[in-house]
Amino acid sequence: MDKLDLADPGLYLSGVPYDYFRWLRDNEPVAWHDEATGSGYWVITRYDDVVSANRDWRRYSNALRGAMLEDPASEAELAVRRMIFVNQDPPLHSRTRKLVSPAFTPGRIRVLTERIEAMCAQLVDRLLLGEVVDFARIGEELSFQMVASMFGVPEADWTMILDWTLRITNFQEPELNPALAPRAQLQVVALDYARSLIAEVRRNPDRHGGIVGDLVRSEVAKDDGGSDRLSDDELATFFLVVVVGGVGTTAHTLSEAVRAMGERPDIFDPYHRAGECPPAVIEELIRWGGPVMNFRRSATEDHELRGAQIRAGDKVLLSFSSANRDERQFAQPETFDAGRNPNDHVGFGGGGPHFCIGAQLARLDLRLMMREMFRRVERVELAGEPVRLRSNQFAGWLHLPVRMTAR
Repeated sequence: MDKLDLADPGLYLSGVPYDYFRWLRDNEPVAWHDEATGSGYWVITRYDDVVSANRDWRRYSNALRGAMLEDPASEAELAVRRMIFVNQDPPLHSRTRKLVSPAFTPGRIRVLTERIEAMCAQLVDRLLLGEVVDFARIGEELSFQMVASMFGVPEADWTMILDWTLRITNFQEPELNPALAPRAQLQVVALDYARSLIAEVRRNPDRHGGIVGDLVRSEVAKDDGGSDRLSDDELATFFLVVVVGGVGTTAHTLSEAVRAMGERPDIFDPYHRAGECPPAVIEELIRWGGPVMNFRRSATEDHELRGAQIRAGDKVLLSFSSANRDERQFAQPETFDAGRNPNDHVGFGGGGPHFCIGAQLARLDLRLMMREMFRRVERVELAGEPVRLRSNQFAGWLHLPVRMTAR
């Protein structure tokens, strides 16, 4: 089979190439792909190999060149990438993770439940006005509002922040980023804003109820008996990671669920009738229609994997989309089956040091919004042609026009 250019964001305008990934898994599970404007890359497609590589940070590094498919344009850009903890390796990654963990403790996530329920109810109120709405925007609003309120971002700034968040997340989409400005250029505004927010928290710590205050005060003990804290630059990049990462992934997953409700309502019938959304539904939704297609690693040493000779410095793409449809791990992987047990998908990374730190918040957002729709929405009608997002990292919807009717 001819190789597809998986780096081309336009390739995914017709959907994730699951048939191609199936062929690779069966015939060339570690496959070299040339790159039009880069050095080329290996693609790892089988579940076991993706999980193993994701956990083996010594051989497959995030920090060497970052976790995004596109190469950094300069050493200065690479340095900024390395401040973002998804682009770090242990022990630095472990240290950063410990310092930011107060943002996502189980207790804090439980406290957010009532707030998320209220947001979901308000959004469903709008969905049930009888008008055609673009659900892609609704999903973005829910995930953004949750993260922004959690961080204590002033509501007056929400529209501005959501605008640049969408451009950073979807920087390859010309409708959202008309000049196709590089991601690093778009991030400058976000990082400047985050630094100003952190400075305000430091000036007035008692007036700030968001988790930025917790993170400013967060510290861990060092081996020498001293304490370690995050710098302002590290706090700013963490803000960027949570806002950008949380908004895009949760919004795209919700949009995929609503598209399925319009085209294949039968797959949700048992939960729709019960008006409930068990956690297993969310796990299967993330496996079956999750938006994160891949993450990049860089090989640190020469080695062989399934007959492929990988060299130190080679770019390696871990295909989460392929791993989550691997027949060796999941029976009938194309079928939505919330009864799968176990369901060890890789939608949040497949374990290891880079497991998504916001996984529990994302699960809660998704479950509460889906439950609110199961309880109150009778029918979802696709009211126009959905338009996919132009992106080589996230499988998502740019536009999803729907009309919903109440139960």
